[in-house]
Amino acid sequence: MMASSGYGVKFRFCIVTILVLLSLSFQARAITLDFHALDGTVISFGTNSTFGFTSTNGYQFSISSVEQGVGDSVGLDGYLAPGGPFTIGSITIGGGGLQSAPVTGTSILHITDAGTNDLTGTITWFNIATISVAGVLNLNGVVNLSNIIYPVGTNSDLSALAAAGSGEDVVTFQFVPAKTLTQLTTTGGQTSYSGSIASVPEPGTWALVAIGTGLGVFLRGRRQAHR
Repeated sequence: MMASSGYGVKFRFCIVTILVLLSLSFQARAITLDFHALDGTVISFGTNSTFGFTSTNGYQFSISSVEQGVGDSVGLDGYLAPGGPFTIGSITIGGGGLQSAPVTGTSILHITDAGTNDLTGTITWFNIATISVAGVLNLNGVVNLSNIIYPVGTNSDLSALAAAGSGEDVVTFQFVPAKTLTQLTTTGGQTSYSGSIASVPEPGTWALVAIGTGLGVFLRGRRQAHR
């Protein structure tokens, strides 16, 4: 009975371990790349409810800083292909002057390393919003960057981003004086922008790690109980 009781305790400990590790895995952010628009480039809104990103020599933005990485991606340039147009859907007006709308259109993100090798990933702008002078793409910070690959490069930061497989790309911009989303879709406008790409580990991969760790604890305890 004592062995059985100990076995039950270890089983419960195993389940708790799995749940804790799963919880931590979904909170994890492996690396974040902050970026800003290159000089002379803008996010440009048309009068037909569309927007896009202009470029200089084919590039649109540059990595400005890195969190949870070694920093060897700082100064690297990137772009979206195509850079637009992306279409803004029906606008919803909320409290405090917030205006938001869905966005349709998919593009391929490119970041070029020092050896001219590109990291790529599929990006979808799910929504856009404005409030006061501020505007944001991917308002809720959901996973909108998928299929990230970097097959032949050696940049540590880009390799870490690719290893996660997916991420959250958020772009912020502002207009002074303020322009609402309604105004941007009817009268247009252009401005500079900045943002960040935060990697998100694939849930399936982290779940396997958590389950494997928890089961390892459980089996070790079971072997000890039968000695």
